[in-house]
Amino acid sequence: MRKESSKPKIVLDTKPLIKLFAKEEGWELVQKIVSSLEDGTIEAAISVATLTEVYYKYFHEKRADLAKARIEALRYAVYLRKIDITEENAIKAGEFKGKYNIPIADAFIAAAAFLENSIVISDDQDFKRVLEIKTLTEKEFFSDRKL
Repeated sequence: MRKESSKPKIVLDTKPLIKLFAKEEGWELVQKIVSSLEDGTIEAAISVATLTEVYYKYFHEKRADLAKARIEALRYAVYLRKIDITEENAIKAGEFKGKYNIPIADAFIAAAAFLENSIVISDDQDFKRVLEIKTLTEKEFFSDRKL
């Protein structure tokens, strides 16, 4: 029988990563999460939909070179597991999109967290509407955990 990990399991939304990359308000807490990932205190993942959102954000700002650099940083972050969009994930995302009318990328991220039994880390209020998952801001996450 496999023993469940006692480490917190999280799925990072795109917003915290953008905060970190741009050093926007609150980026220090995201950096603290990354440090906790690197030292193995937390298990973390991102949905591959996050790669789409990150790439699009910088590409849309006419910064294709930065889009590629950010994606490469995420792709090679070995401590950050990437969750593929499987059939099960796609169906659950469709359910969340239909039930809560959230953006499709958020639906994929929420579905990934649901299927992984993980907490979404985001300050995006769309996730708070999805009752089947737990969502915490970075600040809430640390106040709950005392990491």
